Amino acid sequence: MRLIGGTLGYHVLKRLCPAGDSGYNDGSAYVGKSKLEVLLGPTLWDTIRGRTVIDFGCGAGLEAVELAQRGAARVIGLDTYAPILFEARANALRAGVAERCQFAATTRERADVIVALDSFEHFQDLAGTLVTMRQLVRPDGCVLASFGPTWYHPLGGHVFSVFPWAHFVFTERTFLRWLGDFNPDGHTSFESVGLNRLTIGRFERVVAQSPWRFEMLEVVPIRRLRRLHSRLTREFTTSVVRCRLIPRQASPEMATAD
Repeated sequence: MRLIGGTLGYHVLKRLCPAGDSGYNDGSAYVGKSKLEVLLGPTLWDTIRGRTVIDFGCGAGLEAVELAQRGAARVIGLDTYAPILFEARANALRAGVAERCQFAATTRERADVIVALDSFEHFQDLAGTLVTMRQLVRPDGCVLASFGPTWYHPLGGHVFSVFPWAHFVFTERTFLRWLGDFNPDGHTSFESVGLNRLTIGRFERVVAQSPWRFEMLEVVPIRRLRRLHSRLTREFTTSVVRCRLIPRQASPEMATAD
């Protein structure tokens, strides 16, 4: 239950964050570093070397470019936002890897590895997305994913995180009114902004009902809250979730297709 709404809540948000930029979730933690390596570990490069890789939710293609530069034989960047795919193609061309990078909204090509960074908390149909991923991976393939912050994280409201846990203080309607002052897209809910309110527990349950199983699941604590981090507190004290998913069972149809 949220505490502040209506005109009062709107004016408080306008005072706290008049231009919509809180300074949180700005990517500054990865300046001068490889985001892929920070989130998925240095063994990633051995996993993708010489392989076909799908960057699921590729955005501007920076990670796809790095995957190609670090040894992937072929990289397919997928994203549903058409304008950003043009930017991704331009980035690959500038980096000299355009011949090994393809960017599109969909593909029928099968990959050895799917990489997904900061995307599971945004998929509106997470169960359906996992089914799609399974269709795009060969029987011996895997998904390497890292995502967060999840819903109960202090900054789980993402763009609405004007301060820690603000998404539990102000009403959804008040947030959307505030957002409308600088975002013309006419959003009507947290979901329309791209937040599926994903928790760690729900992610585990969805995977349990999917064509995948966990080969590895790690919940990484927020550094300052490490001492408080436990199974009971993890929803509130986890920084990012990272995992390796492998097929639960290869269907005969999939095996034949390869």
